[in-house]
Amino acid sequence: MKNTIAAALSVALMSAAQAGTIVSAVDATILSGGPGIGDIADTYNLFGLYEDYVSGVTDFDSYAFSALHDFEYDGQEWFSNQGTTASVVSYDLGKVQNVQGMAFWNEDGAGVGKLNLLGSTDGTNWFGLLGNLSPTDNTYEANYKANIYNWQSVALRYVKLEMSGCPQTQPASNILTACGIGEVAFNAAPTTAVPELNPIGMGALGLGLMALGLRRRRHQG
Repeated sequence: MKNTIAAALSVALMSAAQAGTIVSAVDATILSGGPGIGDIADTYNLFGLYEDYVSGVTDFDSYAFSALHDFEYDGQEWFSNQGTTASVVSYDLGKVQNVQGMAFWNEDGAGVGKLNLLGSTDGTNWFGLLGNLSPTDNTYEANYKANIYNWQSVALRYVKLEMSGCPQTQPASNILTACGIGEVAFNAAPTTAVPELNPIGMGALGLGLMALGLRRRRHQG
């Protein structure tokens, strides 16, 4: 009976779980390797993505795992200064919120070789999120998908990208020695503090508790 109740509770909680929503940064700061080539705002304003999303509304997983970025450079990507092999950029999400991951579209011609991700609530004091990541070395002059990075949900407003090893190994057609970002987007965790049990889960749980109570009364009698 205890297993039945536990199973019912598990189903109810799983049904109540919510997927994260995709959110865009509202600003970005080039901390090193800049000002670079292109507008850093084009790395978070959806300009180079084939399909738009609604920040704070669209499901992160269903969008970010499949969304493609256009490889053609026409002002829709950003590159660090020519001749640089490392760069640091921080993104401002506009407010402190619970974030559990991000999508990173690694530019096809001047991709980032190694990536460290840090978070902050105030833009001054930073803590590690993920380190020593190796983004996909995307095929040169081909549309590309994002790398999806997940971490335990944490309150933050700023995310810092420490990029190095740029560009990744590519054909001799590379036009830049720089770090290139196609786009970034972030995975905001559900805001519901206490999940509500759905009717099916509540019903199964209620029946289980009633049966357990009757069983105990029989033993006591």
